[in-house]
Amino acid sequence: MDPADRPPRVVPLTVVERRRPDPPDELPPREAALWVAILAARPVNWCNNPGCELVLKLYVQAAIIGEDLSRRARGDVHFHGKLIRQTGIIVRLAKQLGLLPIHRTRAPRPRVVDPPHPTPPWSA
Repeated sequence: MDPADRPPRVVPLTVVERRRPDPPDELPPREAALWVAILAARPVNWCNNPGCELVLKLYVQAAIIGEDLSRRARGDVHFHGKLIRQTGIIVRLAKQLGLLPIHRTRAPRPRVVDPPHPTPPWSA
């Protein structure tokens, strides 16, 4: 049979439902609520791999610990150092996840190019 005489093959398409991942079962309610809020503010396919889910889980846990430390630091100055360290962790994880807005505070510095030498060094 000639290939041109064969009927075309029809391949069924499977539609993959795009949805946001549910919070892990081991997250407490406050952390799960923050997980849902973060994902609701992002595109559906924003967190579509296990690595992103792991970093998001760590971020959510760090943010809740930061809130608790902030509350405790208001009454006891001994928690200020811990709060500062925890804030650094939160900011680093937020940068990794792309949760922070990007602001250019300074214009990029112009590239300095040396002027050409009047005579090439090899022609001296």
